[in-house]
Amino acid sequence: MMKRVYELKRLLFLLAVGIATLMVIGFDGRSVVQATDQGEMHIEVTITDLGFTVKGHAIPDVLTSIMVRNDGTIPHGITSSAFATGVTKKEGDGVEMKDLKGKGLTAYHLAPGKNMTLHFAKGSPTDLTTGIRETTQAPFWCDIHAHMRGEFLVVETRGEVGGG
Repeated sequence: MMKRVYELKRLLFLLAVGIATLMVIGFDGRSVVQATDQGEMHIEVTITDLGFTVKGHAIPDVLTSIMVRNDGTIPHGITSSAFATGVTKKEGDGVEMKDLKGKGLTAYHLAPGKNMTLHFAKGSPTDLTTGIRETTQAPFWCDIHAHMRGEFLVVETRGEVGGG
């Protein structure tokens, strides 16, 4: 009897994995939100002299505007290894600074009271066992002040957002 229960559970598990795989293939690897709404996502990063405050998140492969505002009293910067290939355009008062160490990182410096917007798109790795994209963290830091660090999330969503 126990062997039959085990076999039934195993069969149900394999069936569930198969259905999940077909769902991913059916959406070409994109979530329902991405498949129906290619609108730009928004992230707000506020810099003070004490650190970063982040509001918002990104979805893989969807253009995201990162609005950065320096509310501090001194110049601050923002950089990330994710920016090496992800930033497609910069608007506003930020000054682009190339990495002198040869690592290919670009920093963006902002004077007090200034704003800029970085247009950014980042992928997300796919779990090879489930075929589902994973949520990833995009760390960033102030290249002028090493103690200032933050992150935003690149979130894979499935199903309807805000559904009741």
